[in-house]
Amino acid sequence: MITPRALVALLAMLTAATPAWAGWVIDEVVRTGGQTERHRQLLQSNRIKTVTFDGDKITQSVVMDLDAQTILHVDHADRVYTIATATEYAEMMKQGLEAAGQMGGQMAQQLKEMEKELKNLPPEQRRQIEAMMKQAQPPGTRQGTSASKPEDCAADKVDIKGTGKRVSVAGYDATGYQLFTNGKLDSEVFIAPAITAIREIDPAKLERMMREIVQAMPQCPPRGQLLGADPVWKLMKDGYPVRSVDQGGGSVTEVTKAESRSIAASEFQPPAGFARKTLKELMGGK
Repeated sequence: MITPRALVALLAMLTAATPAWAGWVIDEVVRTGGQTERHRQLLQSNRIKTVTFDGDKITQSVVMDLDAQTILHVDHADRVYTIATATEYAEMMKQGLEAAGQMGGQMAQQLKEMEKELKNLPPEQRRQIEAMMKQAQPPGTRQGTSASKPEDCAADKVDIKGTGKRVSVAGYDATGYQLFTNGKLDSEVFIAPAITAIREIDPAKLERMMREIVQAMPQCPPRGQLLGADPVWKLMKDGYPVRSVDQGGGSVTEVTKAESRSIAASEFQPPAGFARKTLKELMGGK
């Protein structure tokens, strides 16, 4: 059985594909209320590694290999890992989301637990996952809705406006922008042109991987499905978001350190001595 915490962790890793030639190592913190979480992004040659910390201890890491179209998920606490294709991950997420939608009386509690986990995520990731959860509900179970065909899906209208604000974050000058979804202000981001992480990623390969995932989702996909056409993606081509402020939940994601350097190939491989498990086993299935 996939637990709410495991499902949110998986979805967060897959939607954390922040577009970032020597490679880049970027440390970030997410502050929500009185809580702070730390993450690290390593980006080099079409590989994106996301590391999650508990204090100074690594709890889990995920490597997206865009050339191979595979995802490596490492549980450092239990010293196990799994490697699967984007399609296999998509199917696992689909099963978990559909199961949540069929829980009847248990569904509310499950969703409540997942919402607690979502509060700790950066605003962009949280919005995408919430959209997936909403659209994963079986046809007819959402008030005033019915089954939707892909051609019937209407994309959110996203507008980006420059604010003229300038700040310095982690030693990088950044320019401010406001993001509006369907006319409502949902976040403010500051982009640092000097962090050229985007050059490490082939947008077509990243879009292919994410398309595999969202096409497996029931109902309409979230706004970020077609990354090349997403206004946020286009904005990130101008640099890296060093600060993102969510207007709804109040969370702030901020870069604390960013450096361009060569990254050893071993960083993107399974750790030595860790046991390999299947995707189902790692996600708590039998």
